[in-house]
Amino acid sequence: MKPCIVVVGYNRPKCLERVLNSIANAVYKEKDIPLVISLDKAVDDKGCLKIANDFEWKHGKKIVRTFNERQGLRNHILKCGDLSNEYGSVIILEDDLLASPMFYDYASKALEAYKDEPLVSGISLYSHEWNGYAYKFFQPILDGNDVYLGQYSITWGECWTKEWWNKFKKWYESHQQLDPKNKNLPSNINRWPETSWGKYFVTYIVENNLFYIIPSYSMTTNCSEPGEHAESVDTAHQVRLLYSTNYSFNFPKVDSLTRYDVFFESLSLKEKLENELKEQVTINLSGKEREYQTRYLLTNDRLKYKVVKSYGLELRPIDANVLNNVSGESIYLYDLYEKASKPSNNRFAVWKYEFRDLRLKDIRRYYSKFLKKKIEKKLKIK
Repeated sequence: MKPCIVVVGYNRPKCLERVLNSIANAVYKEKDIPLVISLDKAVDDKGCLKIANDFEWKHGKKIVRTFNERQGLRNHILKCGDLSNEYGSVIILEDDLLASPMFYDYASKALEAYKDEPLVSGISLYSHEWNGYAYKFFQPILDGNDVYLGQYSITWGECWTKEWWNKFKKWYESHQQLDPKNKNLPSNINRWPETSWGKYFVTYIVENNLFYIIPSYSMTTNCSEPGEHAESVDTAHQVRLLYSTNYSFNFPKVDSLTRYDVFFESLSLKEKLENELKEQVTINLSGKEREYQTRYLLTNDRLKYKVVKSYGLELRPIDANVLNNVSGESIYLYDLYEKASKPSNNRFAVWKYEFRDLRLKDIRRYYSKFLKKKIEKKLKIK
């Protein structure tokens, strides 16, 4: 498959130039690859239109698309996704991204491998290293594959066939009003603004038990410039790119892929525990507040319920401690049907695990700096 590359721009000329340069320097094993540069209407485009018109695309036909009226991010992305009906499939790259040299080879081969899989709703080019819902580092289990399945929102590089896109659009047309207190989603998502298209797509994924194909090595990174949904630079979502120019991807059958739910929790681990307990289990190793509707709960929170089993915190990612039955008192498997006193554990050990080499003197130093800034700020206000 030869998906059309769609670069989405609005009012950020340096960002637009950077992402265009990154795709110009990527590896293309096919010819006649279409490129659409789609620019939203701006009072002053600050040179974006000139950059788009001047950009030389050596791999196929280039189209620069503009609008007579401001679309806004959500409507703009929706119109870009609709281009899949014209081209068969699209790769969407917003202007604050940087693309890996292998992004196109990855996307086209992943499409070929998974285009007919009923569980798949799209191909992600971005690979999370940060759980932005729980504000913690995230590492998926390494299983030897170049991709895994995930339900969390991806808005930093996506690829859709027209079939995937039209299934979403059909759902979207009847879901203009979303539940602002959807308990099946992290609360952060419910607070995203109405201009967000991502909150609709992730709701669609969760409601229909679908997944993104997510690369183990990221094909895009978010460069975090201020934009419609960000007022300042935030490097939390910058990730490592695959810089290879000659990589052979391993795309196994969907049934053999590791899976994560919308809370970044391992569904493979959940399945293992449920097989052992013959009962449903909720996993909350990220510490993100969520509703518990099952008898058993796996978490590192200290709760007043019967502890069925406990685990230590020695291995990474955190799932590996349960998979390898590491002994300790940091992770607990609770029976929520039986009350008990809180278990004792070393909270400092949990913090040290999460922040790696965390030391008490570091905490004192950082806290004193934080306190000093707070005092200085108050004095200035007065």
